[in-house]
Amino acid sequence: MASLKETHIRSLASARGMNVRSLSNDNKEAESMTKATTLVEDDLAKLGENLRRAELLGDVVVLGDVLASDFRGIGPRGFILTKEDWLAKHRTGDLKYEAFERREITVRTYGDAAIMTSRESAKAFYKGREVPGGDYRATHVFVRQEGGWRLAGIQLSPILPGI
Repeated sequence: MASLKETHIRSLASARGMNVRSLSNDNKEAESMTKATTLVEDDLAKLGENLRRAELLGDVVVLGDVLASDFRGIGPRGFILTKEDWLAKHRTGDLKYEAFERREITVRTYGDAAIMTSRESAKAFYKGREVPGGDYRATHVFVRQEGGWRLAGIQLSPILPGI
């Protein structure tokens, strides 16, 4: 037995000359797309966590696999790092993290591209000197290439006290 809502939709569709079976298929397709999007977003959130852990541990193998060949990282003071620059800071041991946290994570997908935003805080040392800490807003841009998701870019912006 059809619900009142289904009956109403069928009546409206019929009055407009629409095929009710088509509406049903559209709903199933939309549900399927929503589930697929959610799975991709979950996968990207996990990838983001793997990247956070690799950054914390200085794991250049994981970072090298995930960073796109034309990766660009923009630091909190506006400097730009290529993939090689990003990996080198870990390979040389110049950058060491004591702590690195990520929270307030959102992921949005756009076909073969996705954006992950988050709030990050870290305690790190560069060439033995403590890096000014604090909280940052981070924007990660992922692209689907070479059979998987790659990090194409990241931008860090410091969260300053309110005025």
